[in-house]
Amino acid sequence: MKTSNTDDLIMAVVIATILFFLMIAFIVSYFIIYRRKKQEHLFEMKLAKEEFHKQLFQSQLEIQEQTFNHISQEIHDNVGQILSLAKVQINIMNESDNMSKEMLNEVKENVGKALSDLRDIAKSLSSERINSMSITDAVRIEAERISKSGIIHASVSCEGEERKMDEQKKQILFRIVQECLQNIIKHAQASEVNLHFNYMPDCLDVCVKDNGKGFDVNKAISNSTGLGLQNINTRASLIGGSFAIESTLSEGSTVTIKIPYE
Repeated sequence: MKTSNTDDLIMAVVIATILFFLMIAFIVSYFIIYRRKKQEHLFEMKLAKEEFHKQLFQSQLEIQEQTFNHISQEIHDNVGQILSLAKVQINIMNESDNMSKEMLNEVKENVGKALSDLRDIAKSLSSERINSMSITDAVRIEAERISKSGIIHASVSCEGEERKMDEQKKQILFRIVQECLQNIIKHAQASEVNLHFNYMPDCLDVCVKDNGKGFDVNKAISNSTGLGLQNINTRASLIGGSFAIESTLSEGSTVTIKIPYE
């Protein structure tokens, strides 16, 4: 009887020891697997972050190139023409025996207008200047610059209390709005455009509405002419936002952009 009890005790100790080592092995295995999964997750996050910054940088380069192209065209069409006219006027005065004060004043006005336009263009290119003010104020200055050209009247309205926005998001949003305005100037045949900023609790809602000729959105997106719209959508998505456009023939178009603050 005593021997049986001893055997049972030994068996219990052996089983307990085996269970203990199995539990230790399970804990160690779980810890190794958890650590490996964590490392894989961190590595995936690092790759995703690198890819995000790569796409963000590429998008910024594309936006800068488009902006420079727009500005180059504007300098050629507006400033270039004004200075060409001033040059012709100077040549006329140079060949004339009498100095025309009236024409001299016209030359001074044209050169002054060209300089003013160049200063406005330079301001619209400065990222530091954009970051130093709210997105609403930056767009309002851009709208004033466009209105001064006489091509189209641009107005800005604001609703809600202004909220601070990440600088990268602000820059990209500003360039998106610039591209929307350039598209309206080039294609919409509009006389007016309104930019409405609605500061909502979680995001900024920007509405760009024109009174132009409108177009078939689905048709534009399905062919090459919709590439600009796709680019805007991609850039809005890149900074965590969304982009939508509605358009009716002969009634104009409305672009809506929603961008979170953080």
